[in-house]
Amino acid sequence: MSRATVAPFPRHVTGNPYCDLLYGQLAAIGVDVEPDAELRFAWLVRNRKRVGVLHFHWPEFYYRGPAGAATVRALAGFLACLALARALGYRIVWTIHNALPHEPHPADRFVRWILMRIARTAVHSRAARRALPPGGDLPAVVPHGHYIGAYPDTVSRRDARARLGVPPGDRVLLFFGQVRDYKGIADLLQAFRSIADPHVKLVVAGRPAAAADGETLRKLAAGDGRIQLHLRFVPDDEVQVFFRSADFVVLPYRHVLTSGVAILALSFGRPLVVPRLGCLQDLDGGCAISYDPADPLGLDRALETAGRADPALMAPHARSQTAALEWDGIARAYRDIYGLPTSVAGGGVVHTTAGVHAPDVPAAAAL
Repeated sequence: MSRATVAPFPRHVTGNPYCDLLYGQLAAIGVDVEPDAELRFAWLVRNRKRVGVLHFHWPEFYYRGPAGAATVRALAGFLACLALARALGYRIVWTIHNALPHEPHPADRFVRWILMRIARTAVHSRAARRALPPGGDLPAVVPHGHYIGAYPDTVSRRDARARLGVPPGDRVLLFFGQVRDYKGIADLLQAFRSIADPHVKLVVAGRPAAAADGETLRKLAAGDGRIQLHLRFVPDDEVQVFFRSADFVVLPYRHVLTSGVAILALSFGRPLVVPRLGCLQDLDGGCAISYDPADPLGLDRALETAGRADPALMAPHARSQTAALEWDGIARAYRDIYGLPTSVAGGGVVHTTAGVHAPDVPAAAAL
């Protein structure tokens, strides 16, 4: 393919460095990355001789508004742009982060049915590939890259705990990430309150997607001084405080295909407590305590195990799990999916501006 530039949709996501890390590494191996891609007829026509690949991550951002609604006009516009892109010879690539958006709209299944048949697709694990409905070519499996070095990591465990007011010898369970109903945080608080040990603490850190989500957690936490709720956006330099304080990171998702927070926890060397769902099924058992999400007492038992297990013995497994998640190999895999030669024109230029027309990207794709 002579049209060696890749247009990402999106190029940048506030609160999640995934796209920055991926496209930064693609540039490092010689792939030109378009900084200001627009999913519009005029842009597609104007750039057809220079850009060869349109790479989507969360396609719903381009036909659903900030409140999640998909109008007929927006959906028709998105599909028309896909049709024009195909007619102009663009290659369409879709990384399937979620089988469906976490708050699905009736249009989502139709859009995914189309993309599975016109795009080159990729998922982050074999379990994620098995979880997808049939249709189209089998997706490539390209791991989710690690977050080592993506966030500051200079605070000690003792200092991190001091900042949270947690005694050095207590056991700390952490939920980290945007607070949304599908993540099962209410289930976690209810299960945690069945633990009688006063030296086990639960820390929840992340901004609620809806005010009602935060209010539910406040009610469930009321009266239990072992539970800390930090229901706010966590700046990059504070991420380390929560992970360095934690013994285990608990992600009690009700459904999941890919979890960036799980990768973030492993990048900090923190073992996990997770359901056997989606990509979480492929984790090395040495770095995670897993449970059957269909078992009503599965999470309770997993938390009991986390109260007894030695996280220091599991931490090396967590760190080694990230060894196969280097961005260089991931970027080369995407270059192959794009159909680009190993030496492409342009020398690998990447920019940091985020001109993609998707105003709801920051909130929807944050960790």
